[in-house]
Amino acid sequence: MLDDVKMITNKRMIKHKIIGLTFIFSVILSSFIILKCIDLNNNCTRYNSTKILTSNSNNFNILTFWDQEIERVNNTLSNIELGENSTLKYTNPNTKEEYDFIVQEIHFDSPNWVDATPTIIKLHGYLLYPEELKNKNPGCLCMHGLGGNANKSFEFAAPYLENGFMVLCHSHPGHGKSEGTNPTPNNFYYEGEYNKSSHHYLTLCGAIQGLRVLESLNLVNNSEIMVTGSSYGGLNTMYLSGVCGERIAGAIPYIAVGDYEKNNEDPTKLLFWVWNKNINEIPDSYWNEQNLRTDPIYYLASDKVPPIFWEFGTTDEFFYHHCIINTYEKVNHTDKYLQIHPNGHHGLFDYENTTKFFIDYIISKGSAPPKIDIKDHIKGNNILGDYLEIEVHVDSDVNIESVQVVYKYLDIIGTCWEKVNLEESEEDIWIGILNPGVITSDVDYYIIVNLEGENNVWFSSKIYTVGKLISNLTIPFYILFIVFISFPAILLIWRRYKKNVKELEEKFQRGAKKNLILEVSFLGITEMLFFISLILPIAEFGNSGVSWSSIFVFNKLYTWKAVFGSMAPFLTSIFLIIFILFFHISLMKPIIAGFFKIAYFLYALLLYSVISGVIGGSSELDNFGIINLGIGFYLILIVALMYISIGVWKRYYQINFRIREPKRKFYNIDRWFRLKSSSKKRTD
Repeated sequence: MLDDVKMITNKRMIKHKIIGLTFIFSVILSSFIILKCIDLNNNCTRYNSTKILTSNSNNFNILTFWDQEIERVNNTLSNIELGENSTLKYTNPNTKEEYDFIVQEIHFDSPNWVDATPTIIKLHGYLLYPEELKNKNPGCLCMHGLGGNANKSFEFAAPYLENGFMVLCHSHPGHGKSEGTNPTPNNFYYEGEYNKSSHHYLTLCGAIQGLRVLESLNLVNNSEIMVTGSSYGGLNTMYLSGVCGERIAGAIPYIAVGDYEKNNEDPTKLLFWVWNKNINEIPDSYWNEQNLRTDPIYYLASDKVPPIFWEFGTTDEFFYHHCIINTYEKVNHTDKYLQIHPNGHHGLFDYENTTKFFIDYIISKGSAPPKIDIKDHIKGNNILGDYLEIEVHVDSDVNIESVQVVYKYLDIIGTCWEKVNLEESEEDIWIGILNPGVITSDVDYYIIVNLEGENNVWFSSKIYTVGKLISNLTIPFYILFIVFISFPAILLIWRRYKKNVKELEEKFQRGAKKNLILEVSFLGITEMLFFISLILPIAEFGNSGVSWSSIFVFNKLYTWKAVFGSMAPFLTSIFLIIFILFFHISLMKPIIAGFFKIAYFLYALLLYSVISGVIGGSSELDNFGIINLGIGFYLILIVALMYISIGVWKRYYQINFRIREPKRKFYNIDRWFRLKSSSKKRTD
């Protein structure tokens, strides 16, 4: 009888080894994929020292260049062609008031690149008329973003139309129905001469012509022309303000800033995608030469820049939030204002009323936006660690409802930009304190001033960098975190050991103990691979080196309060707790944990589909590279299958050691994998 038991046990152990080897092979394969991904990434990030061809490189000044180059545009006849009228029905999302605006199709000429054929390209767009047309109306040039067209500008034109403006929306060259070269990485990160190969040159020529078209209309008051644009249109708003600012009453760049080099601090920014350049491939010569022609900060140094107002989000996908600092400071007058949206992305909510406030200030000589001056910020120390005392001076023509400090702990995953009210200590002076986070972290902050009696009208200061606020809670936090993970795991393993080993017949205990140790080890390795998958790419943007991981999602997307509301600050913690919970569940039910990982894989696939649809959703963007699935995405699926494999093997060895009996229901895993009891052969 003992020989029979030994024979059966040997057969079972052979099967165990086969399953174990299969599992180990899966781990090795996963590790190989990870290492291959790292190797490929290193290959694509090697420094490219190729010399960039430029013209006028020595002591180049873009403003001096355009003082001469603008004559080429001015000598190009607009040749305006007006088409048929149609009606644009618009409902204000806040007031629900309905409008019927007249839309008239328009074509006009603009210069092509120097030495290019044809020399002239025809741009397409629309003239939008307000409901109440006067003899003279203010005008607005409204420009769309990359991959858009003139129609996409209508929503940004609405606040101007409601205020009685005539608005011109045209499609950039190579967009919509406009002629001209399509935008590509090669003419964004151009390597030839600026006026012969840069798409930015074409769009600025088109913007200058658009301004000339508005100035030529008898119904437009040339002293009341404003310029605005979103994203790529916002960049052109800043370009045009530097070149023709003396002819512009006011400018509003929307979701666009300059100081491109600051994006090197965050390689996830999509600016590198439209350049199709890995951050480490960009040589110093680019920043010292080509960038002098396309970065808005070199245009904003002009004395011509009109009153200007930026609307920008802290979590913009294309521009790092530190870029706003130098962009704002480059303007050398004080008639400049900001509205930085906490947790805002490359598309903002509830900006219209503040836009109208600025329009009223420019056109109707209404109240000026508040002036915000940080008088001081001083670090101190208390029982919690470092803290920051902030003192703000606010000069406002309108009564102030509240003053808030908006801050973010940059090193804590998944933290939002949060607001804290400051207290008025004396007239026009507001004070407050920022305490450290749960762990030591770098901190950025800025000030928001909410105006009284207005419907969500507010302005902000620029962003200030504090450096690290040391937290005395860091070590206790990590200790509690480790205990939170390990203590339940130890209890569960001990429970398994008592039930699945100690309570068995003595002849089965050794084999059951060995298999339990292997199972727990495999589960630990599998869970480690899962957490590695969180830092690996789930989406890769062409060959640019830009990739987004699950950690990116936790930091950038889940913190979007305008979408997720009050849940946003807790979403990352919720996901982390769920991950840890299912690791603990895997110690009892690895198959259930595997199906959870499959669910997370499907969720990641859905997220990828949404990202690729939103960002790459127009034909004009086809040239900028496909958004591919990343290695982290596939590793999540591998981990899920590994969990299920461990679960099946666990059931197999537990049946063999009489820890459990197989279940025969049609929906049960035992029946799917034909796991059968051998108890009849084991009877004494």
